[in-house]
Amino acid sequence: DRWRRFPYRTFMGRPSHQPRNNRTLLMVLGIASMLTWVALFSAGLLVDSKPYRDALAKQDVTVHNLVLAALLYTPTSVALLSMLAGLMGGCSSLMYDHEDLEEQVKSAEKEGNQQLVRRLTLRLSYLSESPFSSMLRGFLVYLAIISGILLAISNPFEVTSADQFIRLAGLFSVIAFVMGYDPTRFEDLIDTLSSLSHKAAGKK
Repeated sequence: DRWRRFPYRTFMGRPSHQPRNNRTLLMVLGIASMLTWVALFSAGLLVDSKPYRDALAKQDVTVHNLVLAALLYTPTSVALLSMLAGLMGGCSSLMYDHEDLEEQVKSAEKEGNQQLVRRLTLRLSYLSESPFSSMLRGFLVYLAIISGILLAISNPFEVTSADQFIRLAGLFSVIAFVMGYDPTRFEDLIDTLSSLSHKAAGKK
């Protein structure tokens, strides 16, 4: 059976047959990650990490200073927010009813459209995977973007601000959520933008 390749599909594959405890667990995990995201975002926005970082620089290394500096300093806080956003995306993807997508795969198989079959099968595998895989993908998004920022800008976090934190947290979290939910959606967006760009260039 094709669908046995997706071990987490039983969470949300067919609502009438899914185990109730799995659905409840996903809802609890999704809500908990969302509330944690809001709490961490609020702390990073409202509390300055500089006193704790200065204390660490003065060799006052305590668990209290270390934890608060890690939670509040913009680059590390955004990393945690990205992971939480990826986790939320993974939980959301398992809430999706996969039955319609399965029918699309079967229809594409009957038509002999192997490229579409591969595309839809890949999408189904992303929508059926563990939310913790999505969380790791969210962290990968953070690493990829932050590496580009560090290559382009020298010492981007030498002076941090609430405005900078809001922009970075929002950007990273949105991309991490989409990548955690279904990376093929992001690929579709890139393909659409590329197509529009080529059309605009052709008109010129």
